[in-house]
Amino acid sequence: MSDDSWIDEILDGKPSELTYSQWLTIEGNINLTSFTNQMKNDILNRINDLTELEAEEIITKMYENRYEKDTQKQWKRMCKDGVFKSRDF
Repeated sequence: MSDDSWIDEILDGKPSELTYSQWLTIEGNINLTSFTNQMKNDILNRINDLTELEAEEIITKMYENRYEKDTQKQWKRMCKDGVFKSRDF
């Protein structure tokens, strides 16, 4: 095998498999999101069958929907999301 065999793997048309770091990220952070229990179960049940691209989409959605632990960041995010637009403080 030559050092260029990695390009053959990329161009063979098969989707890349889930990476170990993606698996750990999903497994370790899924309970810190606002996903429903059904969504969490669906993702965890098919985690070993995910492609790298599918896992990246799930991780992106997880970070968009995660619970913020810092209350100041919670407040800023709620203001940015327009939660308080119809109220006067």
